[in-house]
Amino acid sequence: MKLFKLPYSESLLFSSKDVSYINSEPQLMDFAKYPFSQEGLNNSLLERRRNYSSDIRSELVEVLNDQYAEMDYPGSSMSLISKLSKKNTFTVCTAHQPCLFTGPLYVIYKIASTIHLASDLEKKHPGTNFIPIFVSGGEDHDLPEINHLHIYGKKISWEPGLSGAVGRMPADGVKELIDQVKTFAGSSPFAEEAIGLLEDALQYTTTYGQFFRKLILQLFIDTDLLVINMDNPLLKRQFVPIMKDELLNNRSKKLVSTTQQRLIDKGYAAQAHARDINLFYFRDNERLRIEKSDKSKTFTLVGTEISFTEEEILYELKSSPEKFSPNVVLRPLYQELILPNIAYVGGGGEIAYWLERREQFEHYGIHYPVLVRRNSVFWLDHIGTKNLQQLDLEAELIFSSDIDGLIKDFIINLAEDEISLEDEKEQLRLIFHAVETKAIQLEKSIIKTIRAEESKHLKSLEHLEHKLLKAKKQQLDVKVNKIRKTHDKLFPSGKPQERFDNFLMYYFRLGPFFIESLIDSLDPLNKEVIVFQEEA
Repeated sequence: MKLFKLPYSESLLFSSKDVSYINSEPQLMDFAKYPFSQEGLNNSLLERRRNYSSDIRSELVEVLNDQYAEMDYPGSSMSLISKLSKKNTFTVCTAHQPCLFTGPLYVIYKIASTIHLASDLEKKHPGTNFIPIFVSGGEDHDLPEINHLHIYGKKISWEPGLSGAVGRMPADGVKELIDQVKTFAGSSPFAEEAIGLLEDALQYTTTYGQFFRKLILQLFIDTDLLVINMDNPLLKRQFVPIMKDELLNNRSKKLVSTTQQRLIDKGYAAQAHARDINLFYFRDNERLRIEKSDKSKTFTLVGTEISFTEEEILYELKSSPEKFSPNVVLRPLYQELILPNIAYVGGGGEIAYWLERREQFEHYGIHYPVLVRRNSVFWLDHIGTKNLQQLDLEAELIFSSDIDGLIKDFIINLAEDEISLEDEKEQLRLIFHAVETKAIQLEKSIIKTIRAEESKHLKSLEHLEHKLLKAKKQQLDVKVNKIRKTHDKLFPSGKPQERFDNFLMYYFRLGPFFIESLIDSLDPLNKEVIVFQEEA
């Protein structure tokens, strides 16, 4: 296995805002409290030591103990949860929706980046514990975004026939999807182990959210990763004051919109749409958006006839906070209120919407973490490596998003001098000119015959040149096809591999080595694209 790195700034794959943040450009870093650096992490830790609530820590530990007991998960995790109860323990966090079988590769990559960063921090801060923690966004109701995966170019989808919070749904039908995955595994070296991970995660599971969390834990079983479901009444009770302010004063929209305008003034687009009220309400499992009517002063659930007076909705909030669910604008606040967190690890899109939140965090006095850009990753398999070697093409070039330009340059550089017979034609003309010179002195009548022979032989060379051209075209077609096939593996359906492929394609072939390699190599403070290149 070979590892090489590509600078983000040399690729056309990432947005200008993403690259600006990675490069810590001053005009964008004004929107982050701490720099994306070791110094920023150190300063975030100092502040978090001072401002994290011991009461919230106790409740967090209680909730985690309950959730792990419900999942019937091994006791080794309990020692990690116990460690979290200590005041010298902090977290490094990432989060994602519960995508089917983890969804696209980048979900795995950001967890691996988080684990690596937490381990690195523990080495640099003896006597302080850092636990990587994954927040499962089980309240998300966007089923079409969550319910599928791509494996070897094929799409597998889960259709539970339900709506509402995906994490609360029963795991019915998941067993049949595992059976579908088996048909793709074939005789791969780690097929049985990979299927076993899915089946073990499904055992004794009552909800899809539990299945997803257990699968993440199974994949990272040899690490210190904790997984939490924030859809919990005890934790939401801590968030009641902020949810109340949201209902009554539309605070977040005002704060976030102000920051978004500052970003727009600097040439960056706004990322997330802040509503007047950034909360949903659960009716059974249905997640319904809350709107306030200026005329009637009532709160309605969009798409229903249900409404509340101000007094009624505040009573609901106080008595049943678990019925209220923050959207993307409020969710970071809720997460950082609950966790003893010093850093959030996310992709470019996530960082972009976090950068719109600093004023919101400061208004509520909630710790704003270091925003750590996860590593972007490509995996070049042994066939791709072999293709590049045969083409004598530098591996770095294949990561260009302009595949047509790459192919054009390749053909121009390769073919120009290989198919032309102009030099040979000129030599033939010289030979026949010499013969003609001799013939003039001996017998002028054969000049016509000599010229006919010259024309005949030149036509033969032209015929051969055409054959060479045809052969070269066929040869280049094979090479161009190899370039396209290699590029298509890195950009399936025109998307970066990490945003399309599922981890199972790689685990079938590489097993635990796949996960171990990621954890060892994905250091997000080294701000480069990581490319794993398998031996040919």
